[in-house]
Amino acid sequence: MKRIDVITAGEILVEIMRKGTVVSFLEPGIFLGPYPSGAPGIFISAVSRISNKKIKTGIIGVSGNDDFGKLVIQRFKNDGVDVSCIRKTNITTGVAFIRYLPDGSRKFIFHSGAAGLLGPDDIKEHYFSSLKLLHITGSSLFISETSFQACKKALSLALKKKAIISFDPNIRKEMASFEKNIKKVNLFLKHTKILFTTEEEISILFGRKSKESMIKELQKMGTEIIVIKKGDKGSEIYSGKEKISIPALKVKVVDPTGAGDTYAGAFVASLLQGKNLKICGEIASITASLKCTKQGPMSIPDYNEIKKYIS
Repeated sequence: MKRIDVITAGEILVEIMRKGTVVSFLEPGIFLGPYPSGAPGIFISAVSRISNKKIKTGIIGVSGNDDFGKLVIQRFKNDGVDVSCIRKTNITTGVAFIRYLPDGSRKFIFHSGAAGLLGPDDIKEHYFSSLKLLHITGSSLFISETSFQACKKALSLALKKKAIISFDPNIRKEMASFEKNIKKVNLFLKHTKILFTTEEEISILFGRKSKESMIKELQKMGTEIIVIKKGDKGSEIYSGKEKISIPALKVKVVDPTGAGDTYAGAFVASLLQGKNLKICGEIASITASLKCTKQGPMSIPDYNEIKKYIS
């Protein structure tokens, strides 16, 4: 039986990006891609790459039996991610079309395709036999009801194994109304030990309270490590009474898509390898920053590429 330390479950996608920031989706123009994508996949590839494949990783999802699906699966294989629990179907692989606006904001158009077909039957108990950590993203809860049920089953199996639960609400308003799905998020939040989020997300969860009071509420719920991602302003890590501020590495940004999921994966990889929270944050921030210097959401550096930047 395979040893799998870290598992994620959710949407498998390719990304197709509009070139430049001027031409809208309403008119013809040049697109770049396809690039392997999907928040769960970006995360799990980052765990594998930053641990130099020492942490055994696996992803559960559904892809089309097409070239887009083959592209993503091959990328997982190259990164050392186990793909034995990816189900192939004749429905086309999911696609995310992305356009950046001049102010740095993004517009998404999602075609869920096979990605939304993930269901409870895809979650196999034997796959969780050596599990140390399960990571779930909010986008996987919102993409379809069957995907939500699959993630619920994965959560149940992970809790049975006393594994760490890592969660990123990963709000995508194009996929679903976050406010309507707050119950889904809260179901996972109450079991979360490591939370990756943003100030905007936690203000939606807890109302317009002070950041300090929101952190205290999360800690009362049992969250042990809270990471607030702040883009080019870095990140903040809260654990008990400790607050650690981590700066972002200054880089020339080419494509920031996937940086948050890259950060989460690099952080988890470092934590499971016994590094302290400050070093985990530094490694995660460096990894996410360097990812932004290349096109494509899975343009993730490995540990050998980032170690020269670690203080």
